[in-house]
Amino acid sequence: MATDEPVLTESIWRRKLSRRQLLQLSGFGLASLAYPTLVETNWLELTHTKIPIKNLPKPFEGYKIGLVSDIHYPQNIEPGFMGRIGELLQSAKVDVVCVPGDLADESCKPNLDFRGIFDKWTAPDGQFCTLGNHDHWYGANEVTHQIRENTPLKLIDNDRVLIERGGEAIVLAGVGDYTDGLVDADKALGKLDPMMPRILLSHNPDLAHDFPDGHRVDLQLSGHTHGGQIAFFGYAPIIPSRYGQTFCRGLVQGRKNLVYVTRGVCRWTFHARFGSRPEVSVLELVSV
Repeated sequence: MATDEPVLTESIWRRKLSRRQLLQLSGFGLASLAYPTLVETNWLELTHTKIPIKNLPKPFEGYKIGLVSDIHYPQNIEPGFMGRIGELLQSAKVDVVCVPGDLADESCKPNLDFRGIFDKWTAPDGQFCTLGNHDHWYGANEVTHQIRENTPLKLIDNDRVLIERGGEAIVLAGVGDYTDGLVDADKALGKLDPMMPRILLSHNPDLAHDFPDGHRVDLQLSGHTHGGQIAFFGYAPIIPSRYGQTFCRGLVQGRKNLVYVTRGVCRWTFHARFGSRPEVSVLELVSV
């Protein structure tokens, strides 16, 4: 009997230890699931980046662009969250708001209604957008209708506006989606004063490597990659880009011009984000 007791005691101890380990592992597993699905997806980050622009007119020194992309409304995103984004833009006192695509998500078709969703996304010089691939997958005509009828945004696919201050101007232009729309560089940027700085909205950042020659672009504003959405120490295993990690996120040097790739604000794909918080970007123009 004496020889059996240590074995019995050890067996009970092992079972108790296994239960504790199981509970610990279960708790860790739940926390691991809760963070990307409940915490990071709601943890908006307001970033501030200074962008050097050649020949920037003095009245535009310190000009602030509010950049938000990849909403994928209404998939896993609520009006209250959209209101919080607008409040961040207002608190940053941006001069203009730019939304380069994927406002809608085709998974929620046909229940698209932008009424009231973008009402807080305001700025003194206006709010402008272009369409992304998911807008086309939903239906470009319906998304365009919603933008024009139910938001303060102005669609500038293959179009441009002049933003004027103190007798000087910069160009804010946009092109259609690179993969599912039409990119017309001449309509967007043709016949402009060569000294006039120009900002280009393009949903897909890959365009910065493939944009037609002959047109000046000082800064391209893009989204599309979601910062990888799931990233480990800055590395994203999956990026929808022909150029790998190059256009994952942040300020990048394209073939001819700078590109800022915002991480977007959506909760697309399993309502999860990890290592890629939803981003409201403030880009401050400075002379160089």
